[in-house]
Amino acid sequence: MGMKKITYTLLLFFTAIGSFAQQGQGFSMEQVIKTAPNPQKLVNDFANILTADQQQALERKLTLFSDSTSNEITVVIVPYLDGMDPADAAIAIGRTWGVGGKKNNNGVVLLISVEDRKLNISPGYGLEKSLPDITCQQIIKNIIVPNFRGKDFYRGIEEGTDAIVQATKGEFKADPNYAKRGRPGGIAKLIFFVLIIIVFLAVSSGGRGGGGSFMSSGGAFLLGSLLGGGGRGGGDYGGGSSSGGFGGFGGGSFGGGGSSGSW
Repeated sequence: MGMKKITYTLLLFFTAIGSFAQQGQGFSMEQVIKTAPNPQKLVNDFANILTADQQQALERKLTLFSDSTSNEITVVIVPYLDGMDPADAAIAIGRTWGVGGKKNNNGVVLLISVEDRKLNISPGYGLEKSLPDITCQQIIKNIIVPNFRGKDFYRGIEEGTDAIVQATKGEFKADPNYAKRGRPGGIAKLIFFVLIIIVFLAVSSGGRGGGGSFMSSGGAFLLGSLLGGGGRGGGDYGGGSSSGGFGGFGGGSFGGGGSSGSW
């Protein structure tokens, strides 16, 4: 009788150990992307950092917002990214799960990786005007990251999703001067342009044959580009191709907009 109890106890012990090992090794970022939650959930905590009450509170808020506006904000919390870039992972989730309506492409994915200490906000095509890169970056930098650094994940997600809601309603305004950070002032630009003109005029007047003409054309092109402000001005996130989503959500499409951050 005593031996049976010992055997039974050992069996339970090794079963628990095996189950724990499977849970520790069972997470796969690829599997998360491929498998949309069924039934649909707007708060998906694969890292178990939120309590049941916190998940329910966030779910109620985001569901109410979705019901009243059709905009879908989906929070995905993972333990790690398996080496994936957070922006790529968030866009892949948005596309594959089909976050947002297929007609309006009005979904948003807030992806958080706990061990990597990285996060990303990726809007669908339909919300890129109300959630441009600069707005996503300020929500991350000024609202979510300070809370995460203080180990308050729930408050960071709560306030971050509130800011996303406000932005889609036009109530959250990014600082317009934020996009101009690091750009040279008007006087510095003028001095630089004058120096460029002097150099190219000197080369042009001293060149042979078509060489001077070529340099002048090149200088004009360069000056035109600088004066026109070509390019994205140092933005970290550009556009991208899109594919229709599928799964338990509406089927929204995602491009390359949004922003990433770390804490």
